[in-house]
Amino acid sequence: MGDIWRVAIGAGLQDAFNPCIFMTCAVFIVHGIQVSQRYSHLERLRWLFVLTYILSLSFFNFGPMEVFLFKKTFVWTAKIIYFVLGTGSFILGVMFLKDWFVMRRNPKPREDLTAPQTNAFNSVIVLCLITVILGVALSALATLWPINYYITLLGAGAFVNGQWQAVISLLVGYTIISMWPLWFLWVFLSIKNLRPALLKIVCASVFFVASSNVILIFK
Repeated sequence: MGDIWRVAIGAGLQDAFNPCIFMTCAVFIVHGIQVSQRYSHLERLRWLFVLTYILSLSFFNFGPMEVFLFKKTFVWTAKIIYFVLGTGSFILGVMFLKDWFVMRRNPKPREDLTAPQTNAFNSVIVLCLITVILGVALSALATLWPINYYITLLGAGAFVNGQWQAVISLLVGYTIISMWPLWFLWVFLSIKNLRPALLKIVCASVFFVASSNVILIFK
């Protein structure tokens, strides 16, 4: 059992270097900027987002969902969605980089991304629904790009043999570990009194990495 956990931890650390998690990080940033009004409210939405992502991705790694997720129609649809998200990430990266360059050339007080934002969606139910939909959709897309297929095969095999209870904790642990770039980003965005220029350049870097990784999906 210890060997299996070492494989899960190693696979999780390795699988974090993939287009899925960086695209998730990009959506995580946009989601936090657009729909939050208060820091405490944003924190609850962040928890809902990541918990939905963890549970959904763990569920999608089992056999029944793979029957649908690995159909050619879904794969091509997912690639198109990734292309659209990658294009949007590139545009947002340019915008954040432009703001950072302007701030460097002409430093003036500018709106901080961690400050309260104007919110078009006033209903908490709508905000939570959007958060859940994003988490489920991104976790479904993420099933297309595991670098180490051992964990996925282990989960599918356990389900077919009726032994999924034995590996569900393993899959959840693997998923949590593979999200380490998202955890790092969460901690970074939670720093109080963060310099706006530093925040913008980090956001631009995340968007550029997410958009460039889309190329790997179409190889």
